[in-house]
Amino acid sequence: PGEVLASERTVKAVRGFRVEDVGALELKGKARLVHAFRVLDETTTLPERGVPGVRAPLVGRDDEIDLLQSIYGRVANEHRPHLVTLYGDAGVGKSRLTREFLEGIGDRALVLHGRCLPYGEGVTFWPLAEILKAHAGVLDTDPSDIALERIQKAGRDLLTEEVTTDAGRTTAALAFTVGVEDPDYAFARMDPKEVRAEVHAAWRSFFSALATTQAVVVLVEDIHWADPALLDLLEDLAERAVGPLLFLCPSRPELTARRPGWGGGRRNHTAATLDPLTAQESERLVGFLLAIDDLPASVRNRILERAEGNPFFLEEIIRHLIDERFLVHEGGRWRTAVGIEDVEIPDTVQGVLAARIDLLEPDHKRVLQGAAVVGRVFWPGSLHGLTGSVDVDATLAALEARELVLSRLGSSIAGQPEYIFKHILTRDVAYESLPKRERAPAHAAVARWIEETAGAREREFVELLAYHYATAVAESAGAVDDALRRKAFEHLAAASSESRSKQVLKRAERYGEEALRLATDDHERSVALEALGNAFLTDYVGDLAWKYYREAALARAAVAEGSNDPKVAYLSARACEVPVRWPGSMRRPPRAEEVEPLLHLGLSHVPEGDSEERVRLKSIEAGWPFAFPEAPMTEAEGLDRERIGLEAAEMALRLGMHDLASGAYDAAVGYAASRGLYARSRAIEERRLDLLPELGDPLEIGDAYAALAWAGHELGRFEEGLERAEEGLRQVGAMLPSAQVHLVSWESVIRYRLGDWDGALASLDGLRQLLDERRDDPPYFAAHAFAVGGIVAERRGDTVESDRLAGLLLPLAQSFSARLLPWLVILLVERGDLGPAEELLENLPPAWRVHTTCVLEARCEFVAATAAWDEVAALEEEARAYAIASEALSPPIYAERLRGRAALATGEPGRGAETLASATERFRRLGAPYDRAVTQADLARALIAAGRVEGAARILDEADRTFEQLRATKTQEMVRKVRTELEG
Repeated sequence: PGEVLASERTVKAVRGFRVEDVGALELKGKARLVHAFRVLDETTTLPERGVPGVRAPLVGRDDEIDLLQSIYGRVANEHRPHLVTLYGDAGVGKSRLTREFLEGIGDRALVLHGRCLPYGEGVTFWPLAEILKAHAGVLDTDPSDIALERIQKAGRDLLTEEVTTDAGRTTAALAFTVGVEDPDYAFARMDPKEVRAEVHAAWRSFFSALATTQAVVVLVEDIHWADPALLDLLEDLAERAVGPLLFLCPSRPELTARRPGWGGGRRNHTAATLDPLTAQESERLVGFLLAIDDLPASVRNRILERAEGNPFFLEEIIRHLIDERFLVHEGGRWRTAVGIEDVEIPDTVQGVLAARIDLLEPDHKRVLQGAAVVGRVFWPGSLHGLTGSVDVDATLAALEARELVLSRLGSSIAGQPEYIFKHILTRDVAYESLPKRERAPAHAAVARWIEETAGAREREFVELLAYHYATAVAESAGAVDDALRRKAFEHLAAASSESRSKQVLKRAERYGEEALRLATDDHERSVALEALGNAFLTDYVGDLAWKYYREAALARAAVAEGSNDPKVAYLSARACEVPVRWPGSMRRPPRAEEVEPLLHLGLSHVPEGDSEERVRLKSIEAGWPFAFPEAPMTEAEGLDRERIGLEAAEMALRLGMHDLASGAYDAAVGYAASRGLYARSRAIEERRLDLLPELGDPLEIGDAYAALAWAGHELGRFEEGLERAEEGLRQVGAMLPSAQVHLVSWESVIRYRLGDWDGALASLDGLRQLLDERRDDPPYFAAHAFAVGGIVAERRGDTVESDRLAGLLLPLAQSFSARLLPWLVILLVERGDLGPAEELLENLPPAWRVHTTCVLEARCEFVAATAAWDEVAALEEEARAYAIASEALSPPIYAERLRGRAALATGEPGRGAETLASATERFRRLGAPYDRAVTQADLARALIAAGRVEGAARILDEADRTFEQLRATKTQEMVRKVRTELEG
């Protein structure tokens, strides 16, 4: 009673009133919360861009408006999302264009608004945080429990079964994104890769839910400052959200340098560029802004020349002339003052802004500079510690009258109006005008104000705190106050952890590096180094992860000074895990003698009884034979390592750490896998599948299935291996690209084995997309799929692609893994490059036994190609012995075919035919159509040589049909030659 409340739309439409934000209200007859404002009194200040009292029409942007309206119409009609990037230099009119477009839409769409903070100051998902908090009615001053309660209520009201299977978890993921943690869902303790997947899914659900009842326009401003993680999420939303959603993203052109592939080739992404206004359009705009008869032509021309078609520059030049009183408003009209013809107009918009700021009264300038320290958006309360006894409210009103700042509808701080610099350039120039000696105390004061305002929600603003405290240290003259340095260090380390938990890895790495530079003792160094190790391992940069974890462990050990410290054990384990568990993340893995001392250091600090540290260290002991196969080890010693791994898995299960148990089972197969004993390793790896319902890390899930796909391939159980790979891909879905890489590489290879060459190449294309920047530099565990691509290309007569892939792979052949090597030998033999193939086989790395199945196949093909028939008997005996030990099906078949070829070549075609007939049937049972067809061609030659031509034609026909289906045109030439022999 006695109050006037107005909706946000009404307040925007009817200017000239001062209002107070009262938050989101539930109103009768309204399905959604309504953002409301209390009308306080009238005001003469008009907070809009343009020259005071004048609102010029949009000039020169008809085509761009038409484009946006057309895209919006298609989005609304087709109910499909679309993303528009609107490029333009600062001041060219991106904000004005978007405002005109949104005003044209009116109430036909729900409009959501977020902005990216300048690079280096930002919080990764700040635009989404603004959107969620506005939707849920959360203020930055709300206590943590109130903020969470409001987000939970918004989730209950919005998220239905149509968009999510678990509304509570989805809401918790949304809250976590903005720094509010639900204690029922411990996202902060989950693997960052899983968190990333859940965050992406949650935001897809959020926007899809909003779009179920009306079209939605999501304005995300200044995405040239966006972190890559936010850009990834925006692309994902545009691709996979459901409903009429238009994401409108104004950006400066530098985004294309930071993200060259942004939106490239996607059907639902449009880019438009705002060029400067033409001379004619600029003159029209000046006419709208300044109806004046006596403006000298020379001055008008200088204005137009300086502005170079930039509307904001034009407006600021005119404001500058007004501030200098060369333009005076009298009797409802503008007139020029004496001396205007001699006025100096700065060359840049920054120069014009600097001139305007210099004209301010000292107190007004101090307030503007203080506001610039806070950021693009600021509140009066944030300035009191920066401006002394200045009347901040009155000063802000004066600055708003000069249109240097604008008041905003609503505020995220209870009881305080919110202001924004009229343009980011204004803020930048104001900040640069602040004397350097004043910057450090100003940033420290702002950081303290954020801490006081945020209270228990400090985690939500940890990146802003890190920025302000670190800047305060960097700008300090002389000796830095140690309390200030500690504050900066603590918030940088926390910001690194926070960024990593959200999979914002480059930022996590940068924060960790800044924290390390500020560390002054071994304890602080170990904290910063651990943060760096975590960030780089999550980023799959294993060489740096190993380096930083190792240094962290040694620094922590120095602090322990001989006493037992479980943290030393933990850090030592994390360091050793990189080369032992994740060698594929490394370019130059350390030698065993470099890793072993760290393992012993960890074991010397491990606590008694069951512990995470003991599980990790035991797992490293178990996985040692796989990581360092060159180390001498008896079978008994190897089986003891297997036992240690199984014990570690049982311990992890007792601790309730299922992901760790899965890793321990994987480590337990280290000895068996290092010897190529895949039946034994498969039996252990299958235990990981029993843990699937409890596994949280998609990388662990993907690895469990990839290990079984790998075992299926090595054992010659191709259908089983393909099923494992495809099921793994279904399980990890699009949660995490790196979890799919190993699976897709085996999918490609096994499809090739089964005769689905087109499918193999399709998988290879998918693999290259997953690898992104490493698409032509694959990690060792995916390189064999590239070799398969080369083999298929060579057999199909595509010499260009065969040459490309051979050239790409040869430099990788001598890596520490032998996975690529046998496949590359087969490719080289197909190409007739026998010299390089021989060199590879003569220089097998220590790890070759891991891939014994493929190495034996490659040796059989090389012996046949070089007619080294005296090696056949020993090679076949080796293949048989290995098959007995490993239960692998294929090596004896390749060896049998080799024996048949040898018999044919050495004048025993009858014996050769008998052997090749047996090999043909065995390849048929194996499910390897290409090898069966090649063996049939050899069999036909043997039958012809033995004078048994009656069956040769039928066998050749079947082989030819197979090659035709595979489009193996080069191999078909072999059939034609044999057919010529038959007909001759």
